[in-house]
Amino acid sequence: MKPNKIYHIITIGCQMNYADSERLATFLEKNGFTAAPDFKKAGLVILNTCGIKQAAEDRVYGLVNQIKKYNARVRIVVTGCLSRRSDVKKRLAGRVDIFLPINEMLKLPDLLAGEKFSPYFSLDEVRLEAGEKYLRIPPKHTNDFTAYVPIGNGCNNFCSYCVVPYARGREVYRPARDIIIEVRELVRAGCKEIILIAQNVNSYQDVKYDFPRLLKELLKISGKFWLRFSSSHPKDMSDELIKVIGSSKKICSHLHLAVQSGDDKILQAMNRKYTVASYKSLIKRVRAARPEIAITTDVIVGFPGETKAQFLNTVKLFQDIDFDLAYISQYSPRPQTVSATMPDNVSPAEKKRRLNALNEILKQTALKNHQKFLGQTVEVLIDGKNKRGKYYGKTSSYQTVLVNSSEDELIGQFIPVKITKAWPFGLEGDFINKPQVLVILGTTASGKTSLGVRLAATLNGEIISADSRQVYRGLDIGTGKDLAEYKIKGKKIPYHLIDVANPKMKFDLAKYQKAAFIAIKKVLQKEKLPIIVGGSGLYLQALVDNYQLSAAIPDFSKRIRLEKLPAVELFKKLLQLKPDFARRLNNSDKNNPRRLARYLEIVEAGGSDHNVKAESPYDFLLLGLTWPDEILRGRIELRLLERLEKEGMIAEIKKLHESGVSWERLKSFGLEYKFVSQHLLGELSYSEMVEKLSTAIYRFAKRQKTWFKRWQKQGAKIKWLTDPADAIKEIERWKK
Repeated sequence: MKPNKIYHIITIGCQMNYADSERLATFLEKNGFTAAPDFKKAGLVILNTCGIKQAAEDRVYGLVNQIKKYNARVRIVVTGCLSRRSDVKKRLAGRVDIFLPINEMLKLPDLLAGEKFSPYFSLDEVRLEAGEKYLRIPPKHTNDFTAYVPIGNGCNNFCSYCVVPYARGREVYRPARDIIIEVRELVRAGCKEIILIAQNVNSYQDVKYDFPRLLKELLKISGKFWLRFSSSHPKDMSDELIKVIGSSKKICSHLHLAVQSGDDKILQAMNRKYTVASYKSLIKRVRAARPEIAITTDVIVGFPGETKAQFLNTVKLFQDIDFDLAYISQYSPRPQTVSATMPDNVSPAEKKRRLNALNEILKQTALKNHQKFLGQTVEVLIDGKNKRGKYYGKTSSYQTVLVNSSEDELIGQFIPVKITKAWPFGLEGDFINKPQVLVILGTTASGKTSLGVRLAATLNGEIISADSRQVYRGLDIGTGKDLAEYKIKGKKIPYHLIDVANPKMKFDLAKYQKAAFIAIKKVLQKEKLPIIVGGSGLYLQALVDNYQLSAAIPDFSKRIRLEKLPAVELFKKLLQLKPDFARRLNNSDKNNPRRLARYLEIVEAGGSDHNVKAESPYDFLLLGLTWPDEILRGRIELRLLERLEKEGMIAEIKKLHESGVSWERLKSFGLEYKFVSQHLLGELSYSEMVEKLSTAIYRFAKRQKTWFKRWQKQGAKIKWLTDPADAIKEIERWKK
C-alpha cells in the first residue's frame, strides 16, 4: 500500500472538531485510505485545529515540527479554525502541504492527487455551503454508545473576543429531516447518548423547525437514550425551550450556558447581547422547570479594560449561581477579532490571580452540589476504565463518576451506582448490580390489581402475578383475575403467570418461584419494570427472600395419599419427626394438608426442614395496601355479591366441573371454589353459602395480614400505603 494512503487525524479543540474528524475519517476511507494508530505510521497527517486560545494554536506549531522531524516525507494537512489564517500559513510555510477549511473536505482527494486547486479563500468563500453538504457524510464514531450529531455550523454573533465567525463562517443549519434520521438510526443501532452540537444549538432554524421543535421530534424516538446539546447562547434561551427541557428525562439534566462575565459593561464590550440580571433570570426559570439540573458555564478573566471591581461582579455571580462546573479562561487576543484592537491591559499575573480566585469559589460550590448525591443511587453511563482499572462514566447531569466494580464489560452501559464519596470535580460510588423490581402486595379485595396496572402504565412496566390460584386456567372470577383491568386508554398491559397451568394439575411453590424468576428476567431484558402483584404470602416470600427450596424429589403418589389425611394427623406426624420445626409453623401451615404433606415428604427424604434464604439478585420495593377491618369487610362483601350476581362465578365453577375438574379438586382451591362447590352439590343453600363464604374470605384476609406482619418481623421492609396515590412518591424515592 502506498504511504500516502495511510492517514492519521489529530483533533484539537471543541466537540464540533471531533465530529468533523469523524466525518473526515469516513470520507478518507471511502476514498481508499486506511487509518493508522499514530502519526509515525502515516503517510498523511491531518491536523484539525482550534484557534480559540493561543495555547491551542501553539500546540499546532509544536505538532507540525514533531511530525516533520520524525518523517520529512509525510504530507500534512491543516484544517479547522486555523486553516484560513494568513499568519499561520506564513509561519508553517514549507512544512504544511495543504490548508483546507473543513467544509471543503470533499476537494481533498483532488489536492492530494496534485490537481490544480487554490487553498486560499476570501471571506465570502468561507461561508459554508448551503445544507452543510459535508455533514451528510456518515461519521466513523469512536465508540458505539456516544455520538456527536452536528446540527449546523458557523456563528452570527460576532462576540468581540471570538474568532469562530471568521474561521467557521456564518450560521448554516442542517435540514431537520437529516438530523432526525441520523438520530433515529443511532438509537436503533444501540447508541445510548446523543449530543447535538453547533456553535449555537439553540439558534437552530430550518423552515418550520426551531430548536425546541427539533427536540420535541427527537423525543418521539422510542428507546432508552440520553439527549444532550451544546453550546447554547443565553440570548436564544426561549421560554419554549426551557419548557421542553423540563418535559422529559430523556433530555439530560445539564445545561451549559456560557456567561463569560458577571459585569454588564464587560458583557457589552464583549457584544454578548444580554445582562447579568437577564442571565440570572434565565437560570431561575430553568431550575424551576428542572430542579435537579446542573448548570455549567464559560468565563473569561482579564478581558481588556476589566477592572478589579468588574471582576468582583463576576465573583458575586459565581456565589449567586452556584455553578456545578465552569471553564475559566485567561483572555488572549485572537487575530481578526474586535477585542484584538483593544489594549490588553490586565497583566498575566493578575489574570492568573483572578482565575485562581474563581476556581476556589467553584471548588466550594461544586463540592456542595456533589455532596447532595452522597448515599443516593444514580444512573451512570460508563465511558471507560482508567489506568488503575476503575470504571468511569458520567451522570445525566454531567458529573464524572469513578465506579467500584469487579464486573466485566460495563463500558457503554447504563448502570446504577450508589455514591459513597464526593469531591469538587467528581464523585465515586459502588456499582449496584441489582435490577429493581416493584412488589404490590396486600390482602384480598385491597385493590392490588388496579394499582399495579396503573403503575405499569405509568412506569413502563409489566405485571407478574403472585397469586397461587390465578396460575390456573378457568379460575377467573373466583380468583379476581379482572383481566379487563389490564387495558388502560386502549393500551394493553402485559402480564405473566396468569393462566399458565391446567387446574387438574399441581402447580407448587417451586414451579412458581422458577417461573417468576424467568418472567422477571424477560421483563428486564425489554428494559421494563417488573411489577409483582399478589397476596399469596408464601409465593411472595419465596421470591423476595430468594428461598433455596429443597431439592427433595417429589413423590406424587405419596403426596396424594398424605393429603387425604386430616391436617391434625399430618401435623402430629411432623411433630414426631421434627418437633422444633413443627412448633415454628403458623396456624395457616398447621391447618393446610397440602403444605404439611410437602413438609413431611421433604423431611422423610432427608431434605432441609425449612426454606433457606439467599442473597437476592434483585432490589425489591415492597408496597402494601391495607384497610381498616370494617372497611375491608365491606369491600369483601360488596365484591362477593358482584361476582355471584353480576359476573357469573357460580356458572364458572359449574363449567369447570363439567370440563373434568373434580369436585374434590375444586374444593382444594378453597374459599369461593370450596363453598360454591358445596352449594352446587346441595350441601349448602345459597344464603348459607354467601354467609359462610363472606366470613371465610374475611378470615383469610386477616390471616394474610398476620403473614405480612410476621414477614416484617423476619426483616421484610414493607411500605404500607394508606392512600394508593402515595405509591408514586415511594417509587421515586426508591429509584433515586
